[in-house]
Amino acid sequence: MIIVPISSLKKSDILLAGGKGASLGELVQAGARVPPGYVVTSIAYKNFLEYNGIDKLVARLERRDGDPYALAARIRSAILEGEMPGDLSRELDKVSNEFMRDFLAVRSSATYEDSPEFSFAGIHETYLGVRGADVESYVRRVWASNFEDRAVAYKLDNKIPPSKVLMAVVVQRLVNPKAAGVAFTLDPRNGDRSVVVVESSWGLGESVVAGEVNPDRYVVSKITEEVLKREISNGKNTMYVLEGGKVVHKEVPPELAAASSLEDGEVVEVARQAVMLEKYFGHPVDVEWAIERDVYILQSRPETVWSRRKTSGEWHSTGDLLKDIAYNLLSFKL
Repeated sequence: MIIVPISSLKKSDILLAGGKGASLGELVQAGARVPPGYVVTSIAYKNFLEYNGIDKLVARLERRDGDPYALAARIRSAILEGEMPGDLSRELDKVSNEFMRDFLAVRSSATYEDSPEFSFAGIHETYLGVRGADVESYVRRVWASNFEDRAVAYKLDNKIPPSKVLMAVVVQRLVNPKAAGVAFTLDPRNGDRSVVVVESSWGLGESVVAGEVNPDRYVVSKITEEVLKREISNGKNTMYVLEGGKVVHKEVPPELAAASSLEDGEVVEVARQAVMLEKYFGHPVDVEWAIERDVYILQSRPETVWSRRKTSGEWHSTGDLLKDIAYNLLSFKL
């Protein structure tokens, strides 16, 4: 299993596909529409290192046999210049041919053998706008990022043996959405679990996730799927879009900045997807999504603020009887 479709994975495959790859696979199992792609597995990574004798350099790094950063530089060079095993080369060619006309995201998906849930967020590389023909080159770059100075320092500081950090790589079609954002299966302002809150802005979702814009905000009833409230922001004055394979930062014209980034039908579909994931995972979630004709789910995380608060067992009243019934049934374990 050197390269596997994302759609074949599940969260228990974390040692094979890394945290990111396994999480994407689990979203597919939940019924979400995820941008298509593959994971170059940790087995492929290990096979490549052993095939080129790079594992011996990694062992030296682990023993502190020499300057660790000089050894890391040698390892990076060996990864970028090493020979690709024939079976892996053929599988990468298949992926390249499938996505020859697409732009891709090539992302690290590292996992620590002795503690699979250990987070390496922000430590390794991600590349956006990769052409299909360049997949192999960028897979090598992601592998090599396992031995960038900051990654080596992180491992050494946390007493993590470098040989135990396995690098899978996610290769996924990059969507170019009209709008994107985050959906919460409770109201992040007050913890109301009877609604879904959808935040949206134009283009890629980075501007919303990073807090660079004041997004549109829609509140949707979980019971009736009615859009209960719309807060259309005129502060959507910047966006990120995909142009020629590059993520470009652009100013939004005033008339577009003040317009609703979603139609009601789109809002409801995003909310449905979020509720589906909440039911599947069994807890409130916040979901990164994007619309490129269809609604794509990019990531789902547990909601961690209101979900950790212990409920008092008291009846919550807003003055709206139907909403009170929905809120209390959804919020408390009776």
